[in-house]
Amino acid sequence: MKTTGKALTVAALLLPLSAFAHNYTYIEGGYLNRDYGPQDDSGFRIAGSGSIADNFALIGEYSDVGDLDQVTAGVLFHTPLNNAIDLNLGATFEHVDAGVADDSGYGLRAGLRWQPMPKLEMNPEIRYVDVFDSSDTSLRLAGLYAISPEVDIQAALQGGDDDRVEVGLRYNFGPRITGK
Repeated sequence: MKTTGKALTVAALLLPLSAFAHNYTYIEGGYLNRDYGPQDDSGFRIAGSGSIADNFALIGEYSDVGDLDQVTAGVLFHTPLNNAIDLNLGATFEHVDAGVADDSGYGLRAGLRWQPMPKLEMNPEIRYVDVFDSSDTSLRLAGLYAISPEVDIQAALQGGDDDRVEVGLRYNFGPRITGK
């Protein structure tokens, strides 16, 4: 009984904080350096997200690095943990064209969107991709720094089976954090 009462008290305290959510309608792109298997080359990427319901967004990305092109399309579930942190869980369709071979598969991702300061957002994430009868797992840390109400500088470091360095811009279609 005491455990149930404590859980209800914590839930009641967190309920007002969960009335906020990050913006999931944006487009971003820029420079990409990618070390993926035998490939180590530079190119570009463009990605975006669009809210389709209170806790769901469609996500997509296209990257072109040397002989390696990748298309990602999927759905992302997101829910606020408090007024500064969202939990994200996603599933994607993946298509990779590696010059002489191409294959399709799937991806899974889990991460957080954390806004420790009004102009700064951090996005730690784990990504799993299964293509070419191989599975790749990588840890990613992305960050956004607001330079205007709509525009952010975007940067990311990803390490593991798919190493990446990204730098670019994001355009937000709406406020960064909104009340629900």
